[in-house]
Amino acid sequence: MKRTHGFAMAGLLAAGLFSAGCGSSQMSRIDRNRDIYETWPIETRQAVLDGRVEAGMTPDMVRVTWGEPSEIVAQSRTGDEIWVYKIGGSDGSVYYPGGTMGSAGTMGTIGGGSGIGISTGRGGTSIGTTGGIGIGVGSGGIGGSPTIGGMGGLGGGAGIGGPIVTPPTPPDIREVVFRNGVVYKADKPTK
Repeated sequence: MKRTHGFAMAGLLAAGLFSAGCGSSQMSRIDRNRDIYETWPIETRQAVLDGRVEAGMTPDMVRVTWGEPSEIVAQSRTGDEIWVYKIGGSDGSVYYPGGTMGSAGTMGTIGGGSGIGISTGRGGTSIGTTGGIGIGVGSGGIGGSPTIGGMGGLGGGAGIGGPIVTPPTPPDIREVVFRNGVVYKADKPTK
């Protein structure tokens, strides 16, 4: 009777785990190691289901809880072994969105003469000639500067956007310190 209760309790815990939306990779690790998992005390099995690494756990218990470490560091001075878990993070990226340059507008000359005007500002850069043609790069603008003989043309349309930069994000780093073959201390998950 007591044994049936233990299996029923494990079934309820597994059902609760799925309804809470926990990761399937953790359940896969438990399933792959079901033979040893079932031999652990109920408190340890619950900690594994909750994703907690606690003092006194063995390396097998930690592997089932968090998987294989990213790195293992041996401390020769203390004899401790540190398992490092690096989760997530990115190197950042640069994305250049597509864009087109609008067609150049025209503006008639004001009097005769020749000259080229260049206008820069928040909207981009515009180059205009007094012949009435302006070319705009950016978000458009009025091209050319007034000259004695005439005025530069109207700047172009839409323009080409700049790059979108996502900054790097550091990984979530957790450490588990083993002393004499069992967990001495472990970082808590940040999630």
